Amino acid sequence: MKKSIKVLLTLLVLSFSISAVELEVWMVGTSVERIQIINEIIRESFTPQTGIDVKISSLPWAESDRRFQLAVASGDAPDTALMSGLLASELGVRGAMVDLKQEFGSDFTEHTKNHFPGVFNTYEFMGAVFGIPFQMDMSMMAYRLDLVQELGIEVPNTWQEVRNIVPKLQAKEMNFALVAGIGDGSFRDFSAFLWQNGGAFYSDDRLASAWDLPESIKGFTEYTDFYTQYKIPQEPMHLEGFRRGELPITCLPYWVYANMNISLPELKGKWDLELIPGTMRNGKLDRTSWAAGTPFAIFKNSKHKKEAWEFVKFMTSPEFQGRFAETVMTKIPGSIHIPTASGAYNALPLPDHQKEVLLGVVQTAKAPPFAIASEAIVLRHIEFAINKVVLQKEDPQKAILEAATNMNSDLKTKYAEYNRFIKKYK
Repeated sequence: MKKSIKVLLTLLVLSFSISAVELEVWMVGTSVERIQIINEIIRESFTPQTGIDVKISSLPWAESDRRFQLAVASGDAPDTALMSGLLASELGVRGAMVDLKQEFGSDFTEHTKNHFPGVFNTYEFMGAVFGIPFQMDMSMMAYRLDLVQELGIEVPNTWQEVRNIVPKLQAKEMNFALVAGIGDGSFRDFSAFLWQNGGAFYSDDRLASAWDLPESIKGFTEYTDFYTQYKIPQEPMHLEGFRRGELPITCLPYWVYANMNISLPELKGKWDLELIPGTMRNGKLDRTSWAAGTPFAIFKNSKHKKEAWEFVKFMTSPEFQGRFAETVMTKIPGSIHIPTASGAYNALPLPDHQKEVLLGVVQTAKAPPFAIASEAIVLRHIEFAINKVVLQKEDPQKAILEAATNMNSDLKTKYAEYNRFIKKYK
């Protein structure tokens, strides 16, 4: 009898301790409306199943990296957070984040089977993995069905086909546009040309820039030629150009696509999507493009790592991703959530072909790898090189080789600075 009472009391204590756990979660760049949806799903599905309560706080993107760094330094970090991939890796290498692969082993491996492997580049370093993607940032190509038919041209599958139709478009006072133009975000387009030509951001060991490889130089030259030789717009106005017919075929960031049905009601049924064009290489069409996945990461000082992992798995599961995407797109007009779990795409309230295109993009896209140097440093070097070629008429090979040299200098400095942290990975 006494033994039974003791067992019962133990079970009651365990039950109380589990139900008493409350995770503190910070989510960067997540609107109040989206957090309301997340909280509703958590209350309905996650907490009843696990006994884990969740308190979510939203942080603006501005100064968010600084906020996380200060939280780590002061010991006030949350249990888990949605943050930029490069920050998750930077803090992880410094010892502030949990290596999910090492900590959760086979459970991590099984869970990530349903995710797109190319996205993990940004928060993986020498075998350690510091994040699980929650939402995707990627690009696609849109085209006007009516104008393509009127012009008698085919929707391009390759960049060579784009080069062939640009003169025809310009003869009609039309044009083709890349995703970002020149300036902020131009690395998105540059990345696609780099990878499709067999180039890379870094050497295999990530100790040096690979922008000086012949394949990388070729990709950079082909990319900048679209501005210097083919005169595509440096500051594309995607929505207006698409509406007026000035850009009957154009590459788009995902947030522009999300607004098209709302902003262009007069074009309903007159446009569609396709993957970004590719490059024929080794007898195959390579359509690799840039993507980024904003990840959930778990802080090393969390007292509830196992509970945080259950939460991260829930938020990045096909079931949650599908329901969340469908609810966001239904309740918040002009919004979109690009799932990071392949099994969630059937739930998207979109035309079947457009769902297929989005899935095709994320299956072929990848994120730039993390290599100690901050995102700001990497982007500065490549954007300087692009500006030198397009705006200052410098030779493309000279510009990208100079960028590679400067990148190597910064990598050398950063690896010396981080050596005490990264020597355990060598």
